[in-house]
Amino acid sequence: MAAVMLMSITTSCADEEIMDNNEILLDGSWRFIKVDSPRASEIERTLLGGGSIDGSTRVTLPHSGSFAQFSTDTDTTRSDRGNCYYFRKFIVPESMAGKRTSLFFEGTMRHSDIWVNGQKASVHYGYMPFIVDFKPVAGENTVAVKLDQNGAIYNNVWLVAKDSLSFTHRYEQSGDLGGIAIDAKGDGDGRGILSLRANVRNSYSEPHKVKLTYRILDHNGKVIGRGKATKSINAGESVSISDTMSLDNITLWDIDNPWLYKLDASISSDGDIVDNEKITFGFKDIKISRDSFTLNGRERLLRGVKYKQGYPLVGIAITEKAYWRDAYKIKRGGFNLVVPASTIVTDQFLDACDYYGLLVAEPVADSYSKLREDHPCLIPASKGNVVLATFGCAASVDISAKESALAAQAQKISQEFNDIIPQYWSGTLCAMFDDSDSKNGVMSVSRMPKFSYYFCRSQRDIDEEELQAFADPACIIASYWIPGESKGVRVFSNCHQVELIVDDVSLGRKTAEMAPSSVNLPHPSFYFNATCTRPGTLKAIGYDKDDAPIAECIVNTPGDVARLKLVFDESGTHIEANDIIMVHCYVLDANGNTVVNCDDEVEFSVTGTAQMLSQPKIKCEAGVATAIIRTGIIANDFAISARCKGMYTVADR
Repeated sequence: MAAVMLMSITTSCADEEIMDNNEILLDGSWRFIKVDSPRASEIERTLLGGGSIDGSTRVTLPHSGSFAQFSTDTDTTRSDRGNCYYFRKFIVPESMAGKRTSLFFEGTMRHSDIWVNGQKASVHYGYMPFIVDFKPVAGENTVAVKLDQNGAIYNNVWLVAKDSLSFTHRYEQSGDLGGIAIDAKGDGDGRGILSLRANVRNSYSEPHKVKLTYRILDHNGKVIGRGKATKSINAGESVSISDTMSLDNITLWDIDNPWLYKLDASISSDGDIVDNEKITFGFKDIKISRDSFTLNGRERLLRGVKYKQGYPLVGIAITEKAYWRDAYKIKRGGFNLVVPASTIVTDQFLDACDYYGLLVAEPVADSYSKLREDHPCLIPASKGNVVLATFGCAASVDISAKESALAAQAQKISQEFNDIIPQYWSGTLCAMFDDSDSKNGVMSVSRMPKFSYYFCRSQRDIDEEELQAFADPACIIASYWIPGESKGVRVFSNCHQVELIVDDVSLGRKTAEMAPSSVNLPHPSFYFNATCTRPGTLKAIGYDKDDAPIAECIVNTPGDVARLKLVFDESGTHIEANDIIMVHCYVLDANGNTVVNCDDEVEFSVTGTAQMLSQPKIKCEAGVATAIIRTGIIANDFAISARCKGMYTVADR
């Protein structure tokens, strides 16, 4: 049994996206300005009067008010150094006429004051989503948002219309939980219990009898269950309608098999459907004690990683697909638990973790956690007098460091993990990504892997039936094979045996190294006593228990710089319109090997509708320079080029 230390504790514009008749994405055509304190009053008067501001710039959401910022500091104290303002005009279409209209902010940073049509509509503190109700006017409507100097609208803004008889929004600030709440529990015998609670508002001046109907659909869209409930609602009131359903032959959501279902719920009055919501969820059964973590009846060893949301330059103002790419890298890196480094965990990131099978430790200070129980990935960071134990591994190394330093970080993380396993069922061993404050990540801030990333990946068991195909054979050589620098070769692998071949000469097969520093690891590394004295080639082959080769890795000594190669970081998902992505420029030799000792500058430029967010000239780290760009209103209408040392390359979309 793997144990854990658990601590006892006491406008209608071309860039608007119309999702349906009730939701319009308002991410384009915003104006932004940052001002010092003496001008704040003047700016506010002008904005509230519907005027334009000289010096403002057009921006698209998500947007970072401070491009130098890379912080998720939760201090809500107002800055006395000035403020920043966002404002735009929009038109409420005829299809929304007569309905209850709101602006849904998916995230603003710190203290936010919101005015709609010149009237103060809301004050919000913190980072989490919120709803702002307003009465539209004919023609153009206006919205203005005031934040402190380092504030930002770091997520989407939606125009939402609801019938006077409708589900409330999950992020409404009210005495009862808004929207639809789901609690889905299962057992090992294929039975599931779904408890549903829907909050419904009647804004009419007379009472109404409503009927809640809902369906449960599997991943193929097949209906596997139906339910209904009725209730009368007085004028101007909100009520909760609850129901419970038992289901047979369900598949539980698991980190190896993240099986998801869909709730399709509607409310009707006098036979007419007036509102509909669709929610993705999963059934699971967890048990947490001092000695074990059990998921769906099986004790699990959780390999945790700290995750600080955000990119360089833009901070946490990244797009939905950027969150999905980060989640993909975390899962691909062999981790199954994410411990957020702040109280900010966006729904987009949780959606990705639901899909990929990543557990997320619910931030203790997250006051919205009860609203998001439909996310099967969320587990409590504390339960009763038990707290999830986490451990920080201070193994700092820069991605451009020498091979020996990168190997030392991997070895330190390996040792920490080995020491934790006999005592604890979970632990945060390291950060996922570097940031401006530390280099503790297993990947650089530019999302380039260090040797330690491959060690963590190798700790997953091979599982051919695993749903998302992350549990494949791993065999990675932790060496650049550089003469005079590479001394000893370590291979990270989850295979039964590994063979190392140096310049076509086999050094034989080995089983994993069972030293005291690795005896508890699921998959200890393989060590070969080989020293690089001249340029050459390493080849590692991983074998299964039947002596069949199932994985292979080749490393060549890098030669002189010969060409460039541009790679879009898609990481399991497609590039979309208004997306923020990283583009890696690899400096290669004539044989296509990355020249890891190259630290020259690469000059990037973009054409088309994309925008360069990073500086044009970027220094290589371990032979790779990374640009951050934002796509335009069409995802594939741009090209990016790179120049370095007389070489040139271009990639278009």
